[in-house]
Amino acid sequence: MRGILYTNAVFAREESAQTAAGCLLPSSSYSIRPHVLIYEFIERMEDEGVKPGVLISSTVDPYLHDFSVVASFALNCTCTPDVDLARRLTSGGRGLVTGVAPQELVRRFFDKEYWCQPDDIAFLRDFTNKLIGLPRSTFLGVMRALRTYVNGMHRIADDLELAYTLLVASVESLAQDFDGHESDWESFDERKRKAVDEALSAADEVTAQRVREALLRVEHIALGRRFREFAVAHTRPSYFREASGSDGFRLGRSDLAEVLGLAYQSRSKYVHQLRRVPDMVTMGHSHAETAVDGRSTHLTLQGLARLMRSIIIEFVMRQISIDREPYDYRLERSGVVQMQLAPQYWVGRAEGEITKAGRVKLEGFLQQLESCLLKQPDAVLTDIRPVLEKAVEFVPSTKKLHRLPYLALHFLFNCHVSEDNSAPTPSAINALIEKELGEPSSESLIAHALSGQLVDWPLEVHRQTLDGYLRRRAAASGLRFPRAFEAAITLDLAERYRLVGDIEACKAMVALAVENHPGHAGLLEFEETFQAESPIGWRDVMLPTSKEPTVEAAASS
Repeated sequence: MRGILYTNAVFAREESAQTAAGCLLPSSSYSIRPHVLIYEFIERMEDEGVKPGVLISSTVDPYLHDFSVVASFALNCTCTPDVDLARRLTSGGRGLVTGVAPQELVRRFFDKEYWCQPDDIAFLRDFTNKLIGLPRSTFLGVMRALRTYVNGMHRIADDLELAYTLLVASVESLAQDFDGHESDWESFDERKRKAVDEALSAADEVTAQRVREALLRVEHIALGRRFREFAVAHTRPSYFREASGSDGFRLGRSDLAEVLGLAYQSRSKYVHQLRRVPDMVTMGHSHAETAVDGRSTHLTLQGLARLMRSIIIEFVMRQISIDREPYDYRLERSGVVQMQLAPQYWVGRAEGEITKAGRVKLEGFLQQLESCLLKQPDAVLTDIRPVLEKAVEFVPSTKKLHRLPYLALHFLFNCHVSEDNSAPTPSAINALIEKELGEPSSESLIAHALSGQLVDWPLEVHRQTLDGYLRRRAAASGLRFPRAFEAAITLDLAERYRLVGDIEACKAMVALAVENHPGHAGLLEFEETFQAESPIGWRDVMLPTSKEPTVEAAASS
């Protein structure tokens, strides 16, 4: 395969860069602007035969984009498949927002042209070969860092603060993934640590330690410190001895920790507060690498770009190289995406271990039920009796967290199919349904709503249960109902408020249903024509004329 890259890097006619990822060849013409390089490679695919589901080729584009990032980083130049981007970055024009040409802030990367030397070509070859030889997980992390670095360099043309942030983030991503950090209590934010220690002063040591360990498991620990330590550890002594070509102030070893800390602060202030970096940092200074603002030394964009690039290179060169690695890369190929299968392909399958699958099966069943109740084309309910027959064997002895979804699933399936198609309900399961679906839970809310029964809990408990569902639906152990059913459980609570005469709370629940299902014509009309003396039935608001759902045989994948 061959593709074209546009760049300010100029190769001599007889030069080419032969790498493990393909060959970079010069164009025969030097008159084309931006300059043209030809990327040529062989795409190798495993022989799986031509059949449905087999990807024949990824085409040249994804390889071209990835190699342009590697070439841009390794040669320290503009290199992209986008001719308009290359032309804009190397035109010498000022940015509309920045008011300054990018080549005034950073050397070489944005020059109109740069004649590559033999050392540049050799480094591109060696760096690419090392990159290709990394273990797959490390390779993916480095590619993320390279893309972020190159994107940050491109942003120098239009947003200096975003550029600064992305350059810092390119190394921060490596620090978080590969620094081998193990959290300890001393790494915890000092203000939080002192407050927690004071609160635990009266607790016994075992309890106090358990609380500290729980906090360490869920808290992001000292990200700024990890970034600094990683960057310092990967800044080799030769960095301070290299001839960078920069005029003015160079970064000194004793300033390294300070400038890294301030760079991380600038990144955080931009991300959280959109704060600008100090003017002294973005004024160019004839490509100086540091600038003093007050009594603090900061990295300029030139200094930051050079330092972050050096750190990434050092990290890559320190990694082990491997020839072959067993790895299933198929889902990482360009054009391949993972999506949730429609419920009919899995909701009725009873094979394998399904003890903890009740939550997802309940969600899948509710998706199908909503389609049936809304009379959507080809809507059916899958026959889940094989699942329920298997579930009745383990449900009585499993944890309540895993039992409740199966109880709701059993109850709701039988509520919405004919008696001939219903699942057998042993007395033990029936007793659990009556007891546990009568207690406050998300499963109980949907079971009451879809069976047409109003709950009899205290109103405040009902409201807390609804709020708990909405708050936890995205959690790993939460449930997520289709929007129509979320409106149903909300309107059920509105009806209870109406019955006790709390019309303001009733209207608030109606408004919540409207706003959680934006654009629903029935809800909007109901809210507009709401009358306090009229009962609220969610089916009247949400559904067309009722129709018995269809039951089909369990689908196979």
